[in-house]
Amino acid sequence: MPSSNNPLVAPVLKWVGGKRQLFETFKPLFPKRISSYCEPFLGGGAIFFRLQPRKAFVNDINEDLMLVYRMIRDDVENLIAALSTYKNDAETFYAVRDLDRDKEIFARLSDVERAARIIYLNKTCYNGLYRVNSAGEFNSPFGSYRNPNIVNAPTLRAVSKYLNSADVTLTAVDYAEVLSAIPKQTFVYLDPPYYPVSTTANFTGYVKGGFNRDEL
Repeated sequence: MPSSNNPLVAPVLKWVGGKRQLFETFKPLFPKRISSYCEPFLGGGAIFFRLQPRKAFVNDINEDLMLVYRMIRDDVENLIAALSTYKNDAETFYAVRDLDRDKEIFARLSDVERAARIIYLNKTCYNGLYRVNSAGEFNSPFGSYRNPNIVNAPTLRAVSKYLNSADVTLTAVDYAEVLSAIPKQTFVYLDPPYYPVSTTANFTGYVKGGFNRDEL
């Protein structure tokens, strides 16, 4: 990892299976020079943001997640302003969470408002768990945290600056489509969803419809 990398460029969301704590373990396995990087299952992006490649193709099938990254890149100041309006209490949380129950109201939200909603829910829901039901509605409960960092402006601005200064392609498509289109000699970091070890450990609610064994 180049010494010039900005330490403020870091994950802005909690995400199941994040590898922030394992970066140093993985580091010897990475090429010394990465001219082109690809991560088809981006999630919280811990490895991507530590490496900060100058050319990258990053993807996640979760469209809400990738919308967050696009708005951080394209409209970070309005995103920060939207986040600043939220309160850390159960009444606000459930009102914001349940916006997607009314499809007409939800459709009228701007991209910035939708992205801010996802960040807010992620910071204040139980265990930062992004989970949707069979109708695609966010259904994690309120986390009751005393002082969650809802508006992490320095990190949001640093990530925005990086995404605008590097050649980063953001997509929300099937991972096979991403892998079929990347240039030769691209380094690919694959971190797909985990197959559950038991019924109680089963978590497939990243997107509407979840995923099954055939997709792993």
